[in-house]
Amino acid sequence: MSAKRFAAVVLALHLLFLPALPGVAYADDPVQAGPVEQTPLGPITAMDKELLVKVRLAGLWEMPMGEEAQTRAASTRVKEVGAQLMSDHQFLDERVVRLASQMGVPLPDEANADQQSWMAEMRARTGASFDDSFANRLRAAHGSIFPVIGTVRANTRNEAIRQFAQVCNQIVLKHMTLLESTNEVGEMGLSKPVAAGAAPQNAVNADPVRAAAQIPDDGPSPLVVLLMCLAGAVVTIGILRVLRPRGDVK
Repeated sequence: MSAKRFAAVVLALHLLFLPALPGVAYADDPVQAGPVEQTPLGPITAMDKELLVKVRLAGLWEMPMGEEAQTRAASTRVKEVGAQLMSDHQFLDERVVRLASQMGVPLPDEANADQQSWMAEMRARTGASFDDSFANRLRAAHGSIFPVIGTVRANTRNEAIRQFAQVCNQIVLKHMTLLESTNEVGEMGLSKPVAAGAAPQNAVNADPVRAAAQIPDDGPSPLVVLLMCLAGAVVTIGILRVLRPRGDVK
């Protein structure tokens, strides 16, 4: 086998076994885009509609709990944060109801089971105990919806949804910062939200860097693959040099 043919075989094998990138979304990726539905305001996907539903659900329990914080909380800061969250969610609720109506997207009229369990927990508490529950339950909920908003903002093809997601992104980031400013947020607030009475799932796993960045462990990153390609190219060039025919020695 000639050196060139051998190098071609090595390169082909390298490309054949190159790992796929499951985390990379392409324009025609059906998992990312989902089925498209036409509305008077343009096309929307299931992910777009999910954002509208989640924002509506958030307002259905955060508005009343922000109001109740004014009488149940011991901390002045918790009362201030509760008032701000209530005001911001009134602003968002008016807009999500109007936007969903224009797009024909049905919205819930009551909080879901998990949210109702959090409200029941808070309503059974006053003072410092309420402050702890309020800050941690709300911080966990905001941390859960934050990446959803970012995904919609990055991928939606609907301009109205994109603008709404941008506003939501700014407000949710603001709320997380406000809740953390109470100095009440602990492990529960940084974990995945669960129903009251259920054990929280730790936010930090065996890989703290991956956990902090919220990167799913679903395959190599594009940088890793690029480095692998470069390494393969270096190996191929080295093989070519080793097997290159040499001239006769005089």
